[in-house]
Amino acid sequence: MDQNELPKKIGQAIRTARIRRGLVMRDLAEFAKVSTGAVGNWERGANAIATEHVHAIAEKLRIDPSALIRGNLVYLEDQEPLGDAEIVSDLGPAPTGPMDIEVLGVAVGGDDGDFTLNGEVSGYVRRPPGIAHLRKVFALHVLSDSMVPRYDPGELIYCGGRDAVPGDHVVIETFPTDGQTVGKAYVKKLKTRGKNMIVCEQYNPPLELEFDPYAIKHMWRIIPLRELLGY
Repeated sequence: MDQNELPKKIGQAIRTARIRRGLVMRDLAEFAKVSTGAVGNWERGANAIATEHVHAIAEKLRIDPSALIRGNLVYLEDQEPLGDAEIVSDLGPAPTGPMDIEVLGVAVGGDDGDFTLNGEVSGYVRRPPGIAHLRKVFALHVLSDSMVPRYDPGELIYCGGRDAVPGDHVVIETFPTDGQTVGKAYVKKLKTRGKNMIVCEQYNPPLELEFDPYAIKHMWRIIPLRELLGY
């Protein structure tokens, strides 16, 4: 591997793991005893990361340090589900229609140089013809492979419209928990929705997840492709 590319691969691995763990740059900076600017430089691949910091960052993110130092990302086994989606400003496919779908968040979070999912508009993607007149629609970028084969990593999905009902695929954003400063986002299939428990399904690996309704900040329906195309 080109040595100039290694810091970028390491940085991308750190950023992906951090987002999926529901952490911000400040969390890593405090644990590794460095500045948030240093973490930002690592994630961008602007600076090489020292071995001692690799081990500290890997410990905080619960990932394999020996894999990280080679630019690979290997999560250590635990019972905590990882976040599946990040709200981003990437442009998606270009179906016909105006580029007026709002893209939420990557919003700067104060002095730490990180983002928060605050609902601000950071960009636009094109509006498919099937939702030409639908209001309150936005886009998300899938990160994980937990819903393969339905949704692949890197896929752009549109969310909004009517309330989700069992059988719909959904994006769930949770409130931050202890030790977190932002909530996580999950892409799942809604199975049941009750006052005391929300049960969802994932495909890869097959698994049922239970959510406390009071821990959920938002639940958005993912608009199926057939509706986006107007079928």
